[in-house]
Amino acid sequence: MTTVNVIDAPCGYGKTSWAIQYMNDMREESHRFIYVTPFLDEVTRVKESVQSRVFYEPDSINGNTKLEDLHRLLGQGKDIATTHALFQMANFETKDLIRSNNYTLILDEVMNVIEQVPLKKNDLDLLIEANVIDFDVNENGLTYIKWNESKIDYDTEYNHIKQMALTNNLMYCDNSALIWNLPCDIFLLFNDVFILTYLFNAQFQRYYYDLHGIEYRYLSVLKGQNGCNLIPYDSRKIHEKKMLNELVSIYQGKLNAIGDKRNALSTSWFEKSSNKDLVVTLRRNAQNFFANMCKANQSTALWTTVKGNKDNIMKKVKPKSFAKCFIPMTARATNLYKEKYHLAYLINRFMNPIEKKFFEQYGVKVDEDAWALSELIQWVWRSRIREGHPITIYIPSKRMRSLFQLYLTSDDFESPPKGAIVDEPPSDWHL
Repeated sequence: MTTVNVIDAPCGYGKTSWAIQYMNDMREESHRFIYVTPFLDEVTRVKESVQSRVFYEPDSINGNTKLEDLHRLLGQGKDIATTHALFQMANFETKDLIRSNNYTLILDEVMNVIEQVPLKKNDLDLLIEANVIDFDVNENGLTYIKWNESKIDYDTEYNHIKQMALTNNLMYCDNSALIWNLPCDIFLLFNDVFILTYLFNAQFQRYYYDLHGIEYRYLSVLKGQNGCNLIPYDSRKIHEKKMLNELVSIYQGKLNAIGDKRNALSTSWFEKSSNKDLVVTLRRNAQNFFANMCKANQSTALWTTVKGNKDNIMKKVKPKSFAKCFIPMTARATNLYKEKYHLAYLINRFMNPIEKKFFEQYGVKVDEDAWALSELIQWVWRSRIREGHPITIYIPSKRMRSLFQLYLTSDDFESPPKGAIVDEPPSDWHL
């Protein structure tokens, strides 16, 4: 039976180096790999770094989609490097090909394994009343959406709903919403699964595994003279917070007043018309921080906020002269910004309330503050702090700033999840 192996360690501790080393050292005839990462530049990095085997990247060629090309490569037993976005499109054919070709999965950073399906107010009622969808409660008490077989040939604006239901990707939440759910059985079709991340304890993928009863071994990684080795999590190198704290200068001053309330700078806060003047103030604060307090320029600055929401919030918040220094608040698993050291995190992260409710309705307890902190840390570690160099950061949200300060002075967030398997990794993983 497949065991999912979570390799949990801070950025820069050697997780990706271990994966590249492992793929280089495994005999080609006995191991086939699928390496999945968020960004195309990391796909390129893996293809160039693994010298002992050839990795192929699915592409839309000869009139085929990337998913069809992925199936072609899987059928040929090729080693594959691809993105989270393509892997999320996996269907029955994908799973059959993975099962029959003995693949190992290396997942660089956690994925979006659930997502609320956008619907208009009465769409769900319409589908139910038209007897187009039905509900199926499985043996674990989880409610899935099924498409009425007699109406499979219907061609409507709800074809995307039909496709998710037919591939067993659609679940029901709180009598009011639909949730896309990556079929959990895909992780059990691999010989081995390795997830490279940090603070998995707080991630949605951890809650998703708990929801579906998927066991996972909790490991860490240690750099040595002969490369990187996997070790039991309890034997990990403890993150030296005192030294880390000395490298991080968090702005403390009157520019923080805008974020004193618990919900200030949340997505809903930005979308309230009554806060439009405060959004202007936030932009001026960020400009003041970069230009006057840090003497930053485009080569040193990095900032983020909500993107793509009401009336394009990101454009309203962008500090003058620093528009090109924006990266999404969800950025992770990239080294493209490792020279940056003047940072502004202009957002207060909260879970999508429907997605949070989705887990809670099945008895899976979530820690929203720990999740928010993990998202902040992933973003901050795109900067040069990952190389052990000092940074200065403006975090106007009092809630987010306090969580970060607590992280820098304690190990409260780094315990393994309850129920995780904490033991020695198999000996053949020590290379």
